[in-house]
Parts: sequence; C-alpha cells; structure tokens
Amino acid sequence: MVKKPLKRKIIYTVIVLGVLFMLAILFGLFRTSSIGPNLDKPLTSDEVERLIPRGRELAIAGDCFGCHSLPEGPLGAGGLGVGTPFGIVYSTNITPDKQFGIGNYSRADFHRALKDGIGKERGNLYPAMPFVFTHMTTSDDLDALYAYIMTIPAMPVANKENTGVFVLPVRPFMNFWTLLNFPQRNPPNNPHRSPEWNRGAYIIEGLAHCGACHSPRNIMMGVEFSRSLQGGEYDDLAIPDITAEALSKHGYDMTSLSQFLQTGISPQGSSFGDMNTVTHFSTNQMSPEMVKDVATYLLTDQHGQLLEAQASPQPLPEADNTQANSIMEKGRLAYMSTCAGCHGVEGLGVPNGIPALKGNAILAMDNPQTFINVVLQGIPTTTFPNGQRMYAMPSFADDLDAQEIADLITWARANWGGQSVPVTEEQVEKLKK
Repeated sequence: MVKKPLKRKIIYTVIVLGVLFMLAILFGLFRTSSIGPNLDKPLTSDEVERLIPRGRELAIAGDCFGCHSLPEGPLGAGGLGVGTPFGIVYSTNITPDKQFGIGNYSRADFHRALKDGIGKERGNLYPAMPFVFTHMTTSDDLDALYAYIMTIPAMPVANKENTGVFVLPVRPFMNFWTLLNFPQRNPPNNPHRSPEWNRGAYIIEGLAHCGACHSPRNIMMGVEFSRSLQGGEYDDLAIPDITAEALSKHGYDMTSLSQFLQTGISPQGSSFGDMNTVTHFSTNQMSPEMVKDVATYLLTDQHGQLLEAQASPQPLPEADNTQANSIMEKGRLAYMSTCAGCHGVEGLGVPNGIPALKGNAILAMDNPQTFINVVLQGIPTTTFPNGQRMYAMPSFADDLDAQEIADLITWARANWGGQSVPVTEEQVEKLKK
C-alpha cells in the first residue's frame, strides 16, 4: 500500500512535469528549425539576377499577390482580410519596404517564415499564411522567391490591425496549434509517376496551397491532409472536391481543365469569388508547361491513370409520386419565370456574358450549399484575362421565398446536375439568415 506522502509526491511530480511540458510548448522549445544551412551569406547581385525569373514564376504559382494585395492596391502591400471564426486576419506588406514590409528580412529569415511559420518580428505566423504548404518548398526555390520579392517596388504601406481574438497576444499559443496541425511534408518524388506529375504535385501540394481551401478542416481549423483536395467549406460556400475522380465526374479533361486554369472559363462554369482571384493572379499567368503539369497531377488518380471526362449528367426521370413531381414542376416554373431570361430555357447561357447551367460543375456537386448561396447572394460582374466578362447575377433572397428557391434549385440540379436529393426549405433558410 502506497503511503499518503508518497502519493502526494507522485501527484506533485506529475503536475510539475505537466506544467513544464506546457511551458515548453508555449515557448516553442520543441520547434527546431527546418531551414537549410549556409543561409548566413546574402545573395550576390549575379545570383539575384539569375534567380529572378524562377522567383517570379513561383510567386505566380503561389498566388502571393492575390493574398498580399488589395484589388485596387499596390502590389504586395497587404491589407486583404481573411475571415476566420475567431476574427479577421489581414495579409501583411511583403514588399521590401524596411519599415512596414520585409526589407529587413535576411535569406534565413525568409526561409524560416515559409518553412517554419515563424516571422522575423512577429514570431509565430497565423495559418492564414499557408506555411503548412510552403514548408515543402526547396531551399533553391525559396532563394529564387526571396530574390524576386526583394526586387519588387517597396511600398511604405502600414499593416492593418487584425480583429477578434487576434488583437490579443495569442501568437505564442499558436505553438499548441502547430504541434497538432503542422506535419512534416516533403517535396513529391514518385519514381512511378511522370516528370509532369511530380512537378504538378510539387506546385499543387506546396506553394499553390490548393488544399488550403479544397480540403476539409478539423475542429482546430487545421487541414486534414489525409483527405487532401476532397473539398472544404469557406464563407458559406461548399468548396469543390478537385480529386481526379471528382474532376472527371464533372466533365473535366486535360483540355477543359487547362482552359479553366488559363482563362477562368470552361464548359463546366466560370471562376468567381476567391477562385477568380486565383485564376486572375495566378493560374492564367502560369506558363503553358506549368499549367499542363498542374492539370496532369490533378487528373491522375491514385493508380497513376490519367482520367478522361465523363459524360454530362442526364436529366433525371420523373418520380413515381405526385408530391415529388409537384416540387419539380414548381421548380421548373420558378426557373422559367426567374432565370430563363438570362440563362436560357435549355440552360445554355450566353457565351462571354452569362455562364451555362447545363454541364455546370456547381450544379453537379453533392453539396448544394454553393448553388444556394449564389442564388441568395448573387455574383458581381466578373472580368477575365482575355477581356471576357460574366455579367452580374442579382440576389434573389428578397424576390423568392425559401421554398421557391429550394424547388428551383432542386429542379435545376435534377435537370442538369444529375442530383436526385431535394433541397429543403430549411437548408435555404439557414443560409438566408
């Protein structure tokens, strides 16, 4: 039988060790640097000149300026808000300005920020900066990116203050998040795949950080890498699954996916919202070779097979019961009176003006949330790289009640998306609120 004084000693020892363990995490003692050696010397002018083209290519692939620039603001000066359940995090100034930007960053500082998520002055970076993806970038490529960023115009633009919990001194506590949500990820090097596949994997899984939006997140808002690219949720939108099987199911092949990446427009729909930022600042400026690499990786399944497009979903047959047919008829009438004037009776839209609904990947998604949100909120006029534009779609939140919107979407998804599950009034009301 253990004596009481010994029991107390054991309890006190456990408590002390627990406190020490928590303090070790809080102060980041477990975080060893993953940056490479020999970074104490600055790049020579010749090295910078040689590295700039590759650095610019990588900045485009990473959509650095899509996040670190306002739509009408100076390049790289920051200020774009990223909404989270805990407040807004604003992107920072990444120009070489020495007061507000990263002009005082050495090579090692820059590598540490992108490799380890630790900034020079701010300490732990928030995961809105996708260091869990940029971590896998090679040292040579980080040097190239650093060389390019340090040669863009310096902008003396002050950084915006974050909101919510981010106004508090919470950066040290990010070590707990990092311990649980920052896995070691290495650059892809699969000898059983083509060079195009490996290059595409390096971009998609790394700098391009596609999985940041297109993957599910856990309760701590960490990326579930075990379900990478299987779709996520952000700002009341269901973000599409972009695995090879899903892309193929929605009608994408090498031609149409490359077209979408290069122009933002394809038979499967046009980019809007944050995805339009990606196609505008990033993928349309990629070289044709890099677009091919990216499309090859995305359309290759786990067995190494490059998938072809599946046929567009066919209209579902009429249901056996009167109630279901009544819903479909109400939905059809709501579409004809509200949407057909722009999108057409057959849902074919107007080229370079109004997107088609027939064959549109948004309608074919299992989760109707994005389609519901588009009908409720509308979409502003959207411009594309080749001078094309899609005209504004108005909000119908005040023109149709929740049941009418549910019936309309149910009919359109059944007619052009192959989806048989009805959208409910409750689903619409939830988003409407």
